[in-house]
Amino acid sequence: MLNACQNQDGTIELVWNNQRATGIQIPKHLLHNFSQAAADPTLKIVLENGHNQSILGNFVSDNSSLRFEPLIPLTPGLTYQIVQNNKHIGKLFVPFDKDEKAPELLAIYPKLDTLPENLLKFYLQFSKPMRSGQALQFIHLLDKNKDTLRDVFLNLQPELWDTSGTVLTLWLDPGRIKRGLHLNQKLGNPLKMNETYQVVVSQAWKDQMGLKLSIKYTKTFVAGKRDEQAPNIQQWQLRLPKVGTVDPLRINIPESLDYYLLSETIGIVDQNDSPVKGEISVEAKAQQVIFLPSKPWKAQPYRMQVDARLEDLAGNNLNRIFDRDMTKEKKREKAYYERGFLPTTP
Repeated sequence: MLNACQNQDGTIELVWNNQRATGIQIPKHLLHNFSQAAADPTLKIVLENGHNQSILGNFVSDNSSLRFEPLIPLTPGLTYQIVQNNKHIGKLFVPFDKDEKAPELLAIYPKLDTLPENLLKFYLQFSKPMRSGQALQFIHLLDKNKDTLRDVFLNLQPELWDTSGTVLTLWLDPGRIKRGLHLNQKLGNPLKMNETYQVVVSQAWKDQMGLKLSIKYTKTFVAGKRDEQAPNIQQWQLRLPKVGTVDPLRINIPESLDYYLLSETIGIVDQNDSPVKGEISVEAKAQQVIFLPSKPWKAQPYRMQVDARLEDLAGNNLNRIFDRDMTKEKKREKAYYERGFLPTTP
């Protein structure tokens, strides 16, 4: 549903569609040479304090006004200016929806209180899509004295967001973790064993709608010893389901692994190599995986297949150690690893 919210001076209006600002209506009398204004290259919409950068979109004319239709909806909390021939015509502030809730940081993974000294990455999971490209302005790592540590995180552009825009992968700089590299020799490992640290996420970080986080978030942890062993699925404990039931297969893992990779890299196949349909869930500390089948288990052998991409918290995957001596250690190239199991009889 389209409607307009009139600006306080009664001249320029926001156009709304389903509670989103999808246009700006500019009255005829404010524009120079109205009949040609839609094609006027000097007419533009710019973000206030945005270095005069034009907002992408199209101008559509009717008998009494010109409507600007941006490629994406205008952002609540920001002010937009209308300019023609370098002359300021007017401006509009896009208000927030009064019912819109502030975004929340739902989790920081790994969730353990003790993490390996050679920890490779964090995941930050938000309740709403966040503004990207500026994460390191709002995320800081503090030492035990509350001092901010510099050059700890890898500044990737574009940042590593999932497709929903709610999960950020935040890498500690691998150049400081891999021993022998220049950054490691110059700055040292980001974390030191037995030291206490805090990941602090500023409340000032805004979501894509322009709302700030509800509160400041802090995760406290201690750096433990380095993890220099690749995960081994033969060390996992399988709690087997019963034949004829849809009981879950429970997989207990002796160490925490990568929370998001766990749900992507484990599958079950039957004796005919056909995938077994079902749902995978991972408990919060990433030490237990539950596979719930869609259909009852049969009295036949099954195999658990694990993609070799699966990593532990230090980036060691099933094929190789992250911080390895490439001149001495030969990398394995298996695509996946398998382990057989047989459901129990009632």
